[in-house]
Amino acid sequence: MTLAPLEMSVPAGDGLILKGTLTYPGENAGTSFPLVVLAHQYPATRDSYSPLVSDLVESGAATLAFDERGHGASILSPSGITVIDAPVGLGPEAFGTAFVSSISKVGFSRIDDDILRVVSWGANQNFIDPARMALVGASIGGSGVLLALGNLPGLRAVATLGAAGAPAFGADGPSRVRQTLERVTVPCFLASSRDDPFDGGANVTAWSQDLSHVTGRLVAGSAHAMAIYFEVRDELLRFLQRALALR
Repeated sequence: MTLAPLEMSVPAGDGLILKGTLTYPGENAGTSFPLVVLAHQYPATRDSYSPLVSDLVESGAATLAFDERGHGASILSPSGITVIDAPVGLGPEAFGTAFVSSISKVGFSRIDDDILRVVSWGANQNFIDPARMALVGASIGGSGVLLALGNLPGLRAVATLGAAGAPAFGADGPSRVRQTLERVTVPCFLASSRDDPFDGGANVTAWSQDLSHVTGRLVAGSAHAMAIYFEVRDELLRFLQRALALR
């Protein structure tokens, strides 16, 4: 049996409307499913998680992938349309220029609070088991889920792919991520390429050091965020399956 995905529409703290899609297994009617909330990288959309969504739904979990503020369908705010700046040209310099200009334009510092609101919406759906929830974030979405963890201590697990852009949450963003991981002992899986051009590899090392509940995983190369998914796919799925008691 195939069940239609449920479309999410949630107001952020500043009134911007966050859009997302809750996808769940089409069997076992009456079951309360574990939920994995997915925060994507810049500049992408919820669709960038399609491979992981398929893998998790097949494992028996529901997924809630949402468009981060200024991306995809999450662009309607009280002041009108709010859209990120996109890179013009190739390479890290063009990417960095557009990313930095987008930080204040769309309010990247609010992403962790956006994640909290999205998780709260998902947890209150009547076919979701709020005692079995996890977060996955890529790039700035990775830093966002790690900061959101501080307000969601009941989570079962958090995983990141190339978590980066933490200074977008303030100059103390990177240190606040580390402090959150020291304070909240939820199992975490932090993965990145070793030479990630946006400090993903360095973040894995700094944020996992001497923390027994945080597993750091570095792969060869310089691919960023979801570009390493298939290199860490088996480990990531085992981590989430174990944490959420999936099949």
